[in-house]
Amino acid sequence: MNEPTTLKANEPMLDQPSAGFRAHVLLWSQSQCALHIEPVSEMLSSNRRAYAENRTMDYVPIFFGTDEKCHEIGRALRGTMSDRQHGKDKPVGMADLGLEG
Repeated sequence: MNEPTTLKANEPMLDQPSAGFRAHVLLWSQSQCALHIEPVSEMLSSNRRAYAENRTMDYVPIFFGTDEKCHEIGRALRGTMSDRQHGKDKPVGMADLGLEG
């Protein structure tokens, strides 16, 4: 049987700010037809709490980057989000996000 993995106090956490850069995430909720932006560290903290409490999470990360880039992508998705709120469901390609792949 595998031993449980624990983090040691001196191990770096990849979700922590580094060299002045604080990674952010753009999250999408299908059930709420909403977008949300927060630091990656906050998202992971919420996800860890959900895991500990054995509960589901509604928001799905769709983009990681700077706060500015997350807001830029969020603005680009406003039209699609509005269409979906009004019952006009349409798929979005990666090119629509300003991304390839």
